[in-house]
Amino acid sequence: MKVASLPWLAIACLTGLLLMPASAWADEAESLYTTDAVGAIELEIPPSSIAALEADPTGEYQPAQFKFADTDGTPGGVGAYSAPIEVSVRLKGHVNGSFEPLSGKAAFKIKFKKSTPFRGLKKMTLNNMVEDRSMIHEALTYTAFRAAGVPAPRTGYAFLRVNGEPYGVYLDIETLDKVALEKQLGPFDEETQHLYEGEYGADVVPGGAGAFEVDEGDEEDRSDLEALIAAVNAPSPPSYSERMAPVADLAELTRMWAVEKYIGRWDGYAGFHRSVNQPNNYYLYSDAAGRFQMLPWGSDETWEMYYRLPFDEPDGLMFDKCLEDEACFGEYWKAVSSTSTTIAGLPLDALATHLASVLQPWQALDPRKPTSTEEIAAAVAEVRQFIAVRPGDAAVWLADNAPAEIPSGTEEPPLAGGPALVSGSTPAPLVSGSSSTTTPAPRIHLLGPIEERGRHLHLEVRLSTPGWVRLDSERGSGLAEGAACFGARRFLAAGRRQIGCRISALTWRRLKSRSLSVTLRARFEAEAGPDQEAVRTIELHKRT
Repeated sequence: MKVASLPWLAIACLTGLLLMPASAWADEAESLYTTDAVGAIELEIPPSSIAALEADPTGEYQPAQFKFADTDGTPGGVGAYSAPIEVSVRLKGHVNGSFEPLSGKAAFKIKFKKSTPFRGLKKMTLNNMVEDRSMIHEALTYTAFRAAGVPAPRTGYAFLRVNGEPYGVYLDIETLDKVALEKQLGPFDEETQHLYEGEYGADVVPGGAGAFEVDEGDEEDRSDLEALIAAVNAPSPPSYSERMAPVADLAELTRMWAVEKYIGRWDGYAGFHRSVNQPNNYYLYSDAAGRFQMLPWGSDETWEMYYRLPFDEPDGLMFDKCLEDEACFGEYWKAVSSTSTTIAGLPLDALATHLASVLQPWQALDPRKPTSTEEIAAAVAEVRQFIAVRPGDAAVWLADNAPAEIPSGTEEPPLAGGPALVSGSTPAPLVSGSSSTTTPAPRIHLLGPIEERGRHLHLEVRLSTPGWVRLDSERGSGLAEGAACFGARRFLAAGRRQIGCRISALTWRRLKSRSLSVTLRARFEAEAGPDQEAVRTIELHKRT
């Protein structure tokens, strides 16, 4: 789709949504974050810095030089580069997710010196998008959050070269630091306020304050976070909502969780299961009065048909307790209602198509992109399918779970039939090897072959009782540390059920060069009785 073919009003709306922070300040960096923004960045990293980054990629920042050029949105329209700026860089990502070494499509954090800021920025974050085949998930996600009244970073795109070599298309995501916080939320007092980063299971449990990283504010004084933890975990009465009122903005928190559920953000705070690495990818921001809001981060795992999440599946502790509290649940129901209406009313399908069109010529020049042109197109089509069907899912849940008294200012939605999960043609089964099931009296059985559907493995199980099924995998021959596939689902009834897991980015990339043997382990956690496991070894074939 050509840019000119979009109605001018839709273009204006899309650009406004991407630009607009919570308080719409104009600023020097504004041009970096538009629907047509694809900047050109050159990094010069000296040999000493390369050696240090190879030894400790995500540790200390290392010296480098940075140059930037605006473009007209096309590879042929690159303007003049800025004079070189002395910066420091490090790599970003996690070994089981988006991390890539310098020899691959490394993701970067760039830090500017106080004496030479770039367009008023303190830092720049360049995401490699190796976990997002569509390359548009995060731009859509943060647009939805901001439209729903949740503070969220702005996004643009950049084509990166490192020491003259093309590294490809990156998401230029606004770093949530003091600069961005003050643009969106007002003055930030570093002595009394904080921005805490929650990842890989960090939650507001007793004794859990140390699990959070302090990104902004006094690292030694966590009294505001301790007060939040105390309120969350105190006994009732008073009720959960009453305890939380002095320390948290429940209206904003419930909007945050409602958007997460709506967009299928399984790897966030209110995802769909609690595990050693969940909740994940969120910030806790305390205002001048010590009241907390929640901000999203790391939102590439969204808009996928497999993760049309239930709106009331538990995960993070604050969300779980909200579901159990009558007043808070009413606030959450109201948030699902309002945010669903807001997001469904956004021109997201047009935005998805537009972004895919803008990125296409740049992707053709990307030698390190982990997916083919056909895979990118299929992933964009899946995003558009998700956008189309999700309002029906929300309408069904809202009708089925309406509180006895609808919260003030909210109309009960009409009952609408939600579309069934889309099932396409059955793909060729993977070659399967030996299988075994635990004894005695097995209550989980693996049925039929395991199927590969894009980045997911799917299988059918038979359960004798309700419970959780969690899929994990052991390393195969030559596989680096980390699970090859992981997923979980809760079943409220016994019988034949479908379960799947997402193939990790590392495994997906390795399948380009060779086949891998993977032992898939289905752990069944029954509501009553001991846990059990069923195991099957399979061969994941080399991708052709």
